[in-house]
Amino acid sequence: MFSKPRLKALECLNTLTLGQHLPSRLFPPERRGPRLTFVLRALDGSLAGASHRELAEALIGQARVHADWRDPGGHLRDRIRRAVSRGRALMNGGYQEFLT
Repeated sequence: MFSKPRLKALECLNTLTLGQHLPSRLFPPERRGPRLTFVLRALDGSLAGASHRELAEALIGQARVHADWRDPGGHLRDRIRRAVSRGRALMNGGYQEFLT
């Protein structure tokens, strides 16, 4: 009996052999996609020299940053710091976990 991943691989191979495009139904969107997009955009901005506040304005919006940036809990600032930190970790080899 074939497992689901093997059946998926066989269907992909068959589709490619027939010269067709791979069906998108075989590749559902990654659950972590929006979070990873946020992290990579934060990393990109950080590497370009943007401040954390500038990153927050670009990624979250000026109105929200204006309202919440100085919140005593620092949740917005922490979110940006974590995103940049995670981006740097991915850049420095952490991306390899996605390949295994």
